[in-house]
Amino acid sequence: MGRIWAVARNTFVSSMRMKMAIVFMMLLIILLPVLSLTATGDGTTMGRIQSFISYGMGLTAFLLSFLTIIVSCHTLSSDIKHKQIFMVVTKPIKRFELVVGKILGVVLLDVLLLAVFSSIIYGLTIQMPRFAKTSEDELGRLKNEFFTARASLKRTFDDQAIEARAVSTYNELKRTGQLNESRSRESVLTELRDAEKFNMYSAAPGGTVLWEFENVRPFDANETVFIRFKFNASQTPVDKFIYGVWYVGDYRQVQHGSVNMKTPIYSVPRKDIVDSSHEFEVPAEVVAADGYLAVGFYNNPVNGTTVIFPLEDGFEVLYKAGSFGKNFVSAMLIIFIRLVFLACLGVSLSTWLSFPVAILCCFTIFFMGVINGFVVQSFGYLGQSIAIFYQFTVKPLIWLLPKFDENQSIGSYIIDARLIGYGFLSVSIGVLLIKSLFLLLVGFFVFARREIAKIIV
Repeated sequence: MGRIWAVARNTFVSSMRMKMAIVFMMLLIILLPVLSLTATGDGTTMGRIQSFISYGMGLTAFLLSFLTIIVSCHTLSSDIKHKQIFMVVTKPIKRFELVVGKILGVVLLDVLLLAVFSSIIYGLTIQMPRFAKTSEDELGRLKNEFFTARASLKRTFDDQAIEARAVSTYNELKRTGQLNESRSRESVLTELRDAEKFNMYSAAPGGTVLWEFENVRPFDANETVFIRFKFNASQTPVDKFIYGVWYVGDYRQVQHGSVNMKTPIYSVPRKDIVDSSHEFEVPAEVVAADGYLAVGFYNNPVNGTTVIFPLEDGFEVLYKAGSFGKNFVSAMLIIFIRLVFLACLGVSLSTWLSFPVAILCCFTIFFMGVINGFVVQSFGYLGQSIAIFYQFTVKPLIWLLPKFDENQSIGSYIIDARLIGYGFLSVSIGVLLIKSLFLLLVGFFVFARREIAKIIV
């Protein structure tokens, strides 16, 4: 362990002396305070804070990722290029210890820089309301909708029933010759499944949509439950407003004709603009003792149009389930694990590639991870024969790519005050650690068999 630590310490010190590292650190030290003063958002205090933390976390993660890639690719390949490694391999140190020490040194650099800059972001975020002289009403809104961590409940689907209807429709289209032969079976079925889900959560004039949830456990029974929604219309009204009534409570009491209501059912008339996210709150007492909660939407006939709730962000229930501080720490932990993955990737590639090639590969993999969801989804629209080839060749390789987009976007969790649950946290960390370990093993295997220099007589 002493030999590994010696290599790590030397890597850390040499990395801190790199001009690139100094430039990146100075950029963050200057830009983060400037962002806190210049961020505007939607003009409100919450909008300013959300804008700052979005750009601040994104900039920090981006620059530290770049720095990690550059340092990890440079540290070993530079020793080999300048023949400094000859002075190391003659020592009583094994090659795998050298690789581990290099990675550990880069990780120590990431720990230090991430701790410093995340502390700056957290401190500025906490102080921004005071600098902006925020009113009491805005402070209350910030406490409920930003400086907290809210669990998110989204609608669920009967996957078996939807799959059965989608397959039945597909077979009928195939029988009648209405299928496009250039499209794969899976892409058509995906479209049919989405259509079935679309029909489940749309309401004609005078119709209703009902969402039911179980195991809803608010952090505090005296707090509130938030209903977040977004809808579209089959025919957009002239004023773009939709009139409706929301019902929140234990629907089973109505369904079973209960005389004595154990929990209240709140009625919330609203008019909201289409194609925009909205949120309202009701007391947490609407949740039944066993954790059951139902939310219904009544489409006022005066609208004269069908109201449609999008599949991805159409509806969710939010309730307080943690604190802002713990949620922020969880976000930083996920960013740190991503940096560990990039460190393992860079050092592993530099065991057998030159610095320019290794860094090019790292940047390619990094940017592929940023658009991972788009890459995976695009293969679903391939033809039948190509899709089969992709399934058994390209898809396993794509698994190695990190996922930094869509649901893996950590900044969106903090901005929307969504709780980063232990399940999501453990899966995100576990998957990246497994991938990092795989890269380490590849690096060990290659470097152990690599000929550092030839003996010339």
